[in-house]
Amino acid sequence: MGHTTKPNAKLKIHLENEKLVMYGSPTESSGCVLRGALTLCLKRSTRFKSLVLSFHGSMSVSWSQLLGSGYERKHKDRQILFDHTWNFLPAQPHKDHILSAGNHSFEFELVLPGKLPESTHVAKYYLVQYHLEANAERSSFLMPNYTTRRDIHLSRQKLSLGTDYFDPIMITNHWANKLDYEINMPTKVYSHGDTIPISIQAIALAPNLTIRYIACTFKEYMTCRAINGWFNGKNKSHGRIIQYSRVDQEGPKGVLNYQQGDEEEAVWSTTMIMKVPESMLDIQCDAHNESVRVRHKLKFTMSIENGDGHISELRAVLPIVITISNTTGGLPAYEETWRSLPYDPVVMMTLIRRAAETNTIPYHGLFDLITNYRLRNHLHNAVLPSYSSITLRDDGRASLPSYDDI
Repeated sequence: MGHTTKPNAKLKIHLENEKLVMYGSPTESSGCVLRGALTLCLKRSTRFKSLVLSFHGSMSVSWSQLLGSGYERKHKDRQILFDHTWNFLPAQPHKDHILSAGNHSFEFELVLPGKLPESTHVAKYYLVQYHLEANAERSSFLMPNYTTRRDIHLSRQKLSLGTDYFDPIMITNHWANKLDYEINMPTKVYSHGDTIPISIQAIALAPNLTIRYIACTFKEYMTCRAINGWFNGKNKSHGRIIQYSRVDQEGPKGVLNYQQGDEEEAVWSTTMIMKVPESMLDIQCDAHNESVRVRHKLKFTMSIENGDGHISELRAVLPIVITISNTTGGLPAYEETWRSLPYDPVVMMTLIRRAAETNTIPYHGLFDLITNYRLRNHLHNAVLPSYSSITLRDDGRASLPSYDDI
């Protein structure tokens, strides 16, 4: 995938959000909006030929075709998915633009169609990436141009995830009248930087069983589909291990001392922690379109030793979903609803412009800026009446369902 270069000290791209989300399939999504400001900070009056900001989206695929006798032919293809340019200072023949000393801000906004493919990188085979690139061209070839670049990550989510996605997930299994085991997780949906706690419990149904270890492998599966001759008519699959963890049971801790009627000693339990990487380079979001599919699974292996020394392995698989943000799609806590202000692009762009002009805008996003805006307007001091107090009738009975049940 692409990378975010260190911004030029004089030229910066400020974004409302560099992680954009499209909701719904390519045929139903209304797309998303890329919004921000390009700022140019000058210590003295300066001449420029032009000031241009460009947004680029591209898809690259590569594959090998077997020709026989051990020979193969490598193919590569690159397609432009989207291209847009803002000419803030258009180039003109024999005429320069003169900007005074100080901070100059140029706002931009772009609607991205919902049919665009998600940002995805399948090693060696498939790459979709988007980025902004700015260039302030100086009037003399002896003077270096000012350039900067920002990567944009585009992801897709379902219009609405059912409650079953966010309910606790559990799998149980029974092994040959010898062992019952259970694996639990709080939900199947996670995002970058999240921690996945996994509870595992085993109950012995026969004597003299010992748990040697339990291992968990966090894997990412990516499949590129054969379209228009790509990959020589065959799907290309690629998988990688995101994390591996193993809990060994040495000594008596793993021994299940089963005795009829004594269930306490026959129960073994442990908790494993898996970490979702924070970087989008280290793990992709789930994706499913006509070109690529990305999935994630947790694969468990439990090693059991019988009383006669025979070793067996029990296996289980739990699919999970990795999204750009771990939002449940439900209501916020009632006391937190003051934080969910209606979006006003005029107010937001005013904030961007003012902060950029005073050089106080956070480079990696506007979350701090939005928070400061709310604090300045004393929204954090707002006291909301309790939900129950505004839903009670005169006789003290509730006239509406509880807030959590809505």
